[in-house]
Amino acid sequence: MSDPQPGMLPFRVEFDPANREVVVWKTFGVPPRQTMRRKALPSLEALAAEVAIHRHEAFLQHSLAQTLASAAVQHLGADPQRLEAAVKALSDPTGTTPVSQILRRGPMPPQPRTG
Repeated sequence: MSDPQPGMLPFRVEFDPANREVVVWKTFGVPPRQTMRRKALPSLEALAAEVAIHRHEAFLQHSLAQTLASAAVQHLGADPQRLEAAVKALSDPTGTTPVSQILRRGPMPPQPRTG
């Protein structure tokens, strides 16, 4: 999977040389009710703390996803390969196959080829 283009992300990071701080601009919502929030990180220590917080959140989110997948297999009898295919389909903006059809027992629906 390729990295998203900078303009596609809901944030941008800039350096303010006058104040010697890294500034994070975060975009929330959708137009016309879209807002932006600014957070200044005035020191290397503050920046390191922010990196640690986001990495920790990502670790927790990944751990939760893995635990939920295990619960689906263990308690609901989900097929691990079908579950993974359904998760990938939900992440594919061009996907058209209903998730219920992917998860259903029987022959797997054809999956689109990825480059």
